[in-house]
Amino acid sequence: MKRQRLHITLLLIVALAFSATAQTPTAKPQHYKNLKYPKLRELQIPEPTRFELANGMIVYLLEDHTLPTINASAMVRTGSRYEQADKVGLASLTGQVMRTGGTTSKTGEEIDQMLERAAASVETFIGSTSGGARLSVLKEDFDMGLGVLADILKNPAFREDKIDLAKVSSRSGISRRNDQVDAIAGREFNRLIYGTTSPYGRLMEYVHVENIARQDLIDFHRKYFLPNAMMIAVWGDFSTAAMKTKIEGAFGDWARGTMAVPPAPQARMATARTVNFIKKTDVNQSQIYIGHLGGKLNDPESALLNLADKALGGGQASRLFSKIRSEQGLAYAVWSFWGESYDYQGAFSMGGSTKSGTTVAMVKSILKEFEGAVTSGITESELRYAKESFLNSFVFEFDTKAKVINKLMTLEYYGYPKDYYQKQQQAVQNATLKAVNEAMQKRWKPEVLSILVVGNDSEFDAPLSSLGTVKTIDITIPSPPEKIPDATPETLAKGKELLKKTLAAMGGPQVATLKDMVTTVKLMQSTPMGDIAMDAEMKVVMPNKFATRLKSPMGEMTMAFDGTGGWVQSPMGTQDMPGSLRENFQKQMASDMHHLLQNFEKAEYQIQYLKEEAIEGKPMSVVFIRYTPTNYSFRYYIDTKSGLFTRKVAKGTTPGGPADIEENYSDYRPVNGVQIPYKTEASTGGKKVSELTIVSATVNTGVKDDVFKKP
Repeated sequence: MKRQRLHITLLLIVALAFSATAQTPTAKPQHYKNLKYPKLRELQIPEPTRFELANGMIVYLLEDHTLPTINASAMVRTGSRYEQADKVGLASLTGQVMRTGGTTSKTGEEIDQMLERAAASVETFIGSTSGGARLSVLKEDFDMGLGVLADILKNPAFREDKIDLAKVSSRSGISRRNDQVDAIAGREFNRLIYGTTSPYGRLMEYVHVENIARQDLIDFHRKYFLPNAMMIAVWGDFSTAAMKTKIEGAFGDWARGTMAVPPAPQARMATARTVNFIKKTDVNQSQIYIGHLGGKLNDPESALLNLADKALGGGQASRLFSKIRSEQGLAYAVWSFWGESYDYQGAFSMGGSTKSGTTVAMVKSILKEFEGAVTSGITESELRYAKESFLNSFVFEFDTKAKVINKLMTLEYYGYPKDYYQKQQQAVQNATLKAVNEAMQKRWKPEVLSILVVGNDSEFDAPLSSLGTVKTIDITIPSPPEKIPDATPETLAKGKELLKKTLAAMGGPQVATLKDMVTTVKLMQSTPMGDIAMDAEMKVVMPNKFATRLKSPMGEMTMAFDGTGGWVQSPMGTQDMPGSLRENFQKQMASDMHHLLQNFEKAEYQIQYLKEEAIEGKPMSVVFIRYTPTNYSFRYYIDTKSGLFTRKVAKGTTPGGPADIEENYSDYRPVNGVQIPYKTEASTGGKKVSELTIVSATVNTGVKDDVFKKP
């Protein structure tokens, strides 16, 4: 009964509350622009313990008892900007193999097992401006983890097999670097800003990988990995006093060395506007980058220029986004970024992507908005948006102990005051519209912008030359170096004589008059999931057209190449042939045996005799051939007795990067007087990757050009 009365009483109270609310006049809500916010509280950053070992190593400690874990990170005064120009990639390889190659007392695999048992991790790396290491481990396993970290930093073994494995990864990365259009645009814009020979603009090439030896890694580590060139930060569930003892025990015996770090290389601002273009025919969108040299984080105008950048292109309420995306509909997203680095100037960029048919319109629109901002400045409302955007996100830069300690260590590494971020926050809060606009006029230079467009110019809305004189950038990846003797008049003459003999053996006049060839084949392709059998029909029209229809368990695919471009048709639809596949077809035709025999007397081919060699007991003459228009090279092995080609070796792309692909030819049969190998086996690294067997072959049947037209 009491419960029932209590329930009724509560209902009456609620009803009265609603009644009173309904009878009370409500105040008119304020417009959001008139809302007043209290001043942001001053940023409070935890203070780590800092001390220095006798050998010069600087240590930061910060307790965090949230979880029973301990983490550490190290910074080393080194970087890829200090590697030799002919050994680009040395720093990255050193940082990678320090960990994978193990130490003088443990292999990399043994270290892997130790860490895996404890669910711990240790990583090492070297970037552009610093080297580093990371440790993550449970509190109870910290002694083991710290010991592994110290051993790797002090005593890396750089085992040869791990260097070779890292080189495979490097070659693979080089071979794939032109796969993504956005990656191409960002990379090449960076090279425009800094220069292709600058440490900030250099690219690793195959020749650099070949130039790097184990001793180079040893020397690089010995030169830069010194305790007095290193800082380490440790945070997590520990006692500061106890941790100091552990750090001293792990690193205290490491002898101080002589630091040899040169001053940081600097960059220079361009002196004129340039228009640059990279052709990609297999895309229907353009990637656009526009900008010039940026600034340093400690520039007097840093806070002002970051606010200007926020207003220009830093979000959905920015000027570029509102005008170009929302009003003009030229792009899904458009942006600007005032790039800053600690000890050298970053890169200032604007850009986005748009359909091919609006490329020039979008470039002009970005330029118009940028020039208008520099000339007329931003508005009070844009500055207010920029400040709010900057300050609202600023606190999240320090929302974990990990961020705090690593940022403070980084500030000291680059010689910045530890209150840099508090001063930056204050500078943003105090920034005036006049100061921001003056900074823009001082530092933003429309007359020296570098403009880069990556796309298909055949579909552009206007010629790119309407923006200025166009420089086309070649992004062809240089082939791995061939280690062959220098050519002499004798070896060049003998090379051609051997091919004349082969021409006669392969059919002589019939080869010279060969116009087309049609073959049906059985193809076996080796894959990680097993061998796949396929049927195919191949059509070749001299000198450089090729089409194939392939039937596989995954469906039917048709590809055609007309000498300059091509297309691919699959169950997913029809598309233009990707650039990498197009290059493969061009190489395939340039090195095709019958095409070669028709054209080897021409200047575009350089034929050089190399040596005599035996294959399965049979004597062979080896000729080295370079197709000069693309600098593509390959080798043919010629049977000394028959004069027929028995093997071709050429660089090709494999899942592990570029490697020698070997094709062995056998079962030659005459077709209308033309000798054709009915069996071709391809292998790389001693492993067979494919086998092709011809079922039927015809020549000079008059293949129609319709075969090569895109459906």
